[in-house]
Amino acid sequence: MKKIMYVLFVLVAFSTISWGQVKTDEKKMVINKTTGDTTYTESVIISESEDITARNNMITINVLKFFFFYNISYYRKASESVVVGAGIQTPTFGDMSGVGINLEVRFYPNGKNMRGFYVAPNASYNSFKYGSGSASNVFSIGGLLGWQWFPGDQFAMGLGLGIDYYSGSQDNSSSKFDGTMPALRFDVGYAW
Repeated sequence: MKKIMYVLFVLVAFSTISWGQVKTDEKKMVINKTTGDTTYTESVIISESEDITARNNMITINVLKFFFFYNISYYRKASESVVVGAGIQTPTFGDMSGVGINLEVRFYPNGKNMRGFYVAPNASYNSFKYGSGSASNVFSIGGLLGWQWFPGDQFAMGLGLGIDYYSGSQDNSSSKFDGTMPALRFDVGYAW
């Protein structure tokens, strides 16, 4: 557990390196050859740079979810402000089996797909079996506010916070459950 937390800390710390402004100090001396006059100027130039790399595809894993589910998601650019995605997951616990799928649409209001702030409605369906006992079918629908950035050319990182509504039932019983839960996402991946 300590190793995972250390890796997360290092990834977040290094991701901030790509943010910020560029400062250039410039000193210039000009000598007029005919009069011998010397002009000396100093200037400070502050500029901002923006990543405009075109990315049409992205594969990510939710590192926080890996404690409970092996997971992978694929995202594809639909337009400059819309990205659609789908993912699959399976439990990490030895006595639990099954599979889940999720669908997500990300809306980037800044018009820069796969970069910056996004709003993402999503839905998922999971079917799990517990040992040789009962099985559960769970459906969820939710919304997420997130931020996607690229500390390297293709290395992707994302952070999201939202809420999901879950509804489900268990086989071999008449019990049903439903309710809301917060959603937290920390994605790492590769984009091209």
